[in-house]
Amino acid sequence: MTLKKVRDITFVNAKDVLGIIYNSKSGNTSLKWRQIRHNNGKASGEASSNSLVNLAQSGVITLDWVENYVKKKIQEN
Repeated sequence: MTLKKVRDITFVNAKDVLGIIYNSKSGNTSLKWRQIRHNNGKASGEASSNSLVNLAQSGVITLDWVENYVKKKIQEN
């Protein structure tokens, strides 16, 4: 059942989602999420800085996680 369509995004009502695959139009973000247990899951892939901001603002990840990730990447370089 489609709840709403905004531009290219269709919102639906769903239960028992096992996974989500997201690829941005720009090609800078490619993410896969797989359910591990109940509402918990694991995300993998590559995300642009813009996608990280959007994920943090929507509450999917925390700003602390983003800051720690950026620090880790800086230390690797």
